[in-house]
Amino acid sequence: MPVGNSIALATQRIVAPVQGMHRVIADRWFSAVGPAARPVRRVHDGVSDAVYGSLRFGGVIAGKLLEARVGRGSAAAGSAQSVVNGLWGDDLGPRAPDLGIEMAVRDRHGTIIPADHRLGDAFPEATGKVIVLVHGLVETERCWAGSDTEPGLLESLDEDPGMIPVMVRYNSGLRISENGALLSALLEDIHSFWPVPVESIALVGHSMGGLVIRTSCSVAVDAGSPWIDDVERVVTIGTPHRGAPLEKLVNAAAWALGAARETRPLAEFLNGRSVGIKDLRFGAITEADWLGRDPDSLLRNTVGDHPLPSGIDHHFVAGVITGDETHPVGASVGDLVVRSSSATARNHLTPTSTAVFGRTSHATLQRDPAVVGHVMECLERF
Repeated sequence: MPVGNSIALATQRIVAPVQGMHRVIADRWFSAVGPAARPVRRVHDGVSDAVYGSLRFGGVIAGKLLEARVGRGSAAAGSAQSVVNGLWGDDLGPRAPDLGIEMAVRDRHGTIIPADHRLGDAFPEATGKVIVLVHGLVETERCWAGSDTEPGLLESLDEDPGMIPVMVRYNSGLRISENGALLSALLEDIHSFWPVPVESIALVGHSMGGLVIRTSCSVAVDAGSPWIDDVERVVTIGTPHRGAPLEKLVNAAAWALGAARETRPLAEFLNGRSVGIKDLRFGAITEADWLGRDPDSLLRNTVGDHPLPSGIDHHFVAGVITGDETHPVGASVGDLVVRSSSATARNHLTPTSTAVFGRTSHATLQRDPAVVGHVMECLERF
């Protein structure tokens, strides 16, 4: 995983709007002075281009130094790559062909496990109960691991030899509908090559991962894929089924910044965020939710209430930052990224159960001991 390239690309993307604003503001003043400012302008442009070029070069050097320090296969390298994929994964371009993340099963060290006959070697203690864990935006499969003091869902599953966790990593900057189709294909391979007959499948997703799971189930139902018949449980944690206010705010900010010439480079920077992020605005999980629509417009929600597949128990988990789950502040800001009304799909979908947990944030929700305990209860029933 080329952490050096990740840092270099991030530096380039961040420097571009700053340089653009600098150039626009300088152009306004030089134009006001007129032809007399041309000699100064040439010097100014040459110096500023050199400064911003050095910042980009500094990003390349910093990335190489960090890569030499942490190594390509480290957790830090994987996290850097996942952040870049989440922010700009749909537009990495030919200059960064090695940065895109493949939808694949990963082991505890982040190494890809091919979904073929080699699954038997990777899961020598496989049982018929498969638990597939799908991370959220800019995350990796390591989000399921706990700390030295608090076990996460991964460690809790390890304590039950009957349930086998299978962790997936993917490019969270792609369309949710695209990632859902890729996940469905991957689950079909896992189902076909699992070393023992599959008895049941449970799917657990954090944040965007829950939407990707919903898409994959929809794709599998439409295609008649055999694996969907063995799915008994779906658990989503902090998933924006009805959209994420933070993405709505960023979209509105980009629209406002685009009104002035001086701030337009910032608007272009914000609008350059991945389509995966933009799908979170209203929880778009199918191609019909976004096809033919301007992803940067301020239109109202056009995403439909896609029904949950029948015959599967769905458990939706939400978090709020307040101690009282019903406090107005908690209901308003949720876990700082997703409101509880969105994570539970209140008044829109009919999950088997919903649960809201207090004193937690979006980034820590899937590791919260109470949440982990609740998820385990949901999984132990199948």
